[in-house]
Amino acid sequence: MSGDSEISIIGLPESGKTTLLAAIWHMVREAGSVTALKFDGLSQGNYEHVSALAKRWRAGKKQQRTQTNGMKIVSMRLKTAQGHSVEVSFPDMPGEDFSGMWEKREVDEAMVGTLRATSIVLIVNGDTIKFPAWIVEQMAIVKGAGIDPPAADLVDWSPHLAPTQVQVVELLQFLMTGNLFVGPRRLAVLISAWDEVAGDGLDPEQILSTKLPLLDQYLRNGRDPWTWRVWGVSAQGGVYEDQDKGEQLEATAALRELDRPSDRIKVMDGRTESTDITLPLEWLIGR
Repeated sequence: MSGDSEISIIGLPESGKTTLLAAIWHMVREAGSVTALKFDGLSQGNYEHVSALAKRWRAGKKQQRTQTNGMKIVSMRLKTAQGHSVEVSFPDMPGEDFSGMWEKREVDEAMVGTLRATSIVLIVNGDTIKFPAWIVEQMAIVKGAGIDPPAADLVDWSPHLAPTQVQVVELLQFLMTGNLFVGPRRLAVLISAWDEVAGDGLDPEQILSTKLPLLDQYLRNGRDPWTWRVWGVSAQGGVYEDQDKGEQLEATAALRELDRPSDRIKVMDGRTESTDITLPLEWLIGR
């Protein structure tokens, strides 16, 4: 990779990686937009692919899931007002591949260079966090309701059934071992789907500590040398239509009526709201 800094974007299935890519691509190229980082070129990938993602984003259409039969890496160069350059890489790969990294403790050789970046963005979908399932509590509820335990419905445990926080902590630990270890790194945790999470009345750090306590403790205890910070991010700003189902939603129509598509974006730093989706990336540069 070229540039003064390197950033890679990672996340579990349906965390919002593709939507984030589309929003950033639009935002840094939109005429008149005010962003901390500006577009400086596409290093890897092709304009047609990324522009198609941004077109769907502007139209309020859900992104199609990344296919499981291949990986594309989209890398763009962004720069600060002072001219410092950063290479931002989006491995356009199925989230299942990231899950597989901790399940199998293996990584595709094509991914090694990207995952050795000095700065990492970890996206966690705040609206789909899978919490620990305490069997004793569940059985007590069932018995309390006078229902016989559904023995026939028991499911054998599999790694993909693990709670979200277990998967992401294991993923971060994996990035700090073996040939992926490059020493101390910076980490931006993005709680995505913030438009859905904001109703809880908590700021991003409070969401992290209450809904992902294992991840919070791992980062705060400094077991691995991460310099980290957390944001709430909505790259959509609301509900998008599923074009494959022919959806036409009033909420999506309202988003399309905004003067600028970038006005949909919400970036929460503590209690401060912005539409500049490049702010976490600027922090990662450490300038």
